[in-house]
Amino acid sequence: MGSTRLPQKAMRKILGKTLIEWARYRLQFCKNVDQIVLSTADTEDNDVLVEHAKNIGLEYYRGSEKDLVSRLSETARKFSANAIVRITGDCPLVDPAIVDNLIKEYLKDWENTDYVCNVLPPTYPDGMDVEIISIKALEKLDRDIKDNLYREWITTTLMENPDKYKTLNIPYKKNISSLRLTVDYPEDFELTEKILRKLHKEGEVFFLEDVLELFKKEPELIKINENRVDKGIVDNYRSAEFHSLKKNNNLT
Repeated sequence: MGSTRLPQKAMRKILGKTLIEWARYRLQFCKNVDQIVLSTADTEDNDVLVEHAKNIGLEYYRGSEKDLVSRLSETARKFSANAIVRITGDCPLVDPAIVDNLIKEYLKDWENTDYVCNVLPPTYPDGMDVEIISIKALEKLDRDIKDNLYREWITTTLMENPDKYKTLNIPYKKNISSLRLTVDYPEDFELTEKILRKLHKEGEVFFLEDVLELFKKEPELIKINENRVDKGIVDNYRSAEFHSLKKNNNLT
């Protein structure tokens, strides 16, 4: 709820559903997910989000706002998960088929796999990011990471240490990472609303391929938020924001 670029975006509504409800609605179509839960901060401004979760029957855990390592570790332990699929709250268009595919790949060798993602490097549109982290990896991160920045940017350590963690990236068939399907800015919200109004049918779910087909028919939609494309994400596996924070903290 503390977003500065689009205040209280998690509770903004499209077609009567909040962004959190849209993420949950779409994830309910996953075949390989056992449970959907909200992991949020224990700060006062997130009280409204927790009340909303209660009202819609969404299980939740509250923990540190900045220490994602501890919060996600504690969330996993609370719900007895042996792995978590991390979908951030600004991804209301998350594709359940992509989630299921990554879980399928993870399960092929889950005992020896720490991290499966589709962002290393990114080839999917921003907003279709999926990350799977084993409980074993979460517990190791919790023990080993001391730097606050790395505890906040939880998966950075996994990405930077392939010798210590077994990681696997599942790319898209071509690089379309310059497309934005996330919600960080008013322009993103406008595009998301147009996509949902054009493609959503209650009781059904549409997929990334349907969005891409829509863009072919109506290419002007892409222009709505193209000025918000994060060049750091397009050119690398982390955003420019992380590199700036790392530099300001004098980390190497």
